[in-house]
Amino acid sequence: MKKTVHILTLVCALFLMSCSAAFAAPQQETPRPTLSVDGQGTGTAAPDMATVTIGVTTQGKDAAKAQNDNAWVSNQIQAAVRGLGIEEKDIQTRNYSFYPNYSTDKDHRNEVTGYTVNNSVIVVVRDIKLTGKVIDAALSNGANEINSLDFSANDTKAVRKVALLNAIQDARDKADIIAKGLGKRIVGIQNVSESTGYIETRRFGGNMLMAVAKDAATPIAPGSLSLTANVHIDFILSD
Repeated sequence: MKKTVHILTLVCALFLMSCSAAFAAPQQETPRPTLSVDGQGTGTAAPDMATVTIGVTTQGKDAAKAQNDNAWVSNQIQAAVRGLGIEEKDIQTRNYSFYPNYSTDKDHRNEVTGYTVNNSVIVVVRDIKLTGKVIDAALSNGANEINSLDFSANDTKAVRKVALLNAIQDARDKADIIAKGLGKRIVGIQNVSESTGYIETRRFGGNMLMAVAKDAATPIAPGSLSLTANVHIDFILSD
């Protein structure tokens, strides 16, 4: 009899435990609907630095003379640029090349008629107002090419912040319109991701610069630089 009572007690205890566990188990909530939206924003900045690529090409029948002439012109240009206040560390020589010229006459195709030397001088202009003067000084001292001019900005944090805020606002505006059209409202955010590029430099090509440089009274306008940010936001909608 005692054994039967113990068994019944154990069964009742197990039953009560299973009932308690069932009631204690949390009810799984139905996932709320979400709305995925992409937003894009742009920030702009005034450039505060310029990089000028100056080309010097010399030719001569004698190899040594062609090289010496090129070196002399390059030194004259660098001296003139330094005279404008450009520091030595912001003047660099790059892309130096030297090669022989061959006759185009079919009877003398392998005959060397002279030599060509190309040299590029890179000048970083940290006072952007001096950009036009640097180009004028280079051309006045023997440069025969202005290969490129790039305007850039040192500090891009503020521009990046503006671009991101504009991208977020763009995404929210789209989400509000869509949610309203669906008869719902935004009650939260489930997930956010972003992709921000780099601020774009503004480049002038060599032909454009040479045309502008012919008129000393024509300033080179740096314009503005831009940066684009993209965001992806999953908004939570009301039921």
